Amino acid sequence: MKKILGITLLGLSMVCFGQKSDAKKNRIDPKLVGSWSGEEDDKQIAGMHKSWIMHRFDDGKFLLLFVSVQDGETTTFTEKGQWWVDNGKFYELHKADGKTDMYTYEVLDGTHVKFKEDHMSIKQVSENYEFVDTKMED
Repeated sequence: MKKILGITLLGLSMVCFGQKSDAKKNRIDPKLVGSWSGEEDDKQIAGMHKSWIMHRFDDGKFLLLFVSVQDGETTTFTEKGQWWVDNGKFYELHKADGKTDMYTYEVLDGTHVKFKEDHMSIKQVSENYEFVDTKMED
């Protein structure tokens, strides 16, 4: 009886892990893979200009490089994390703080994607935060 239970649990765990792996792979929108740039003014923080380059890898990882300018001071920083899509939403899990941002996204054409905030881990000035990422040349 213990053997049957052990084999059943082993089989179920393999099926569950297999489904997670396949589901995660299916949640990567290939149109979003690659290097993208964007910028915004005064949308998250009043008086701040922010620009970025984000590289979304096809395994669901991302690297995000920010440059922000506020009151004449320039700050640069990087973030790493995981990204995926589900039901028309784009999710961005930030490794440093463990928080996930969620956006509705729309592929405008082969080189532009519009993101509109559904849930952000940080508060911003703009009530309806949105931006457009532009595909960089490969």
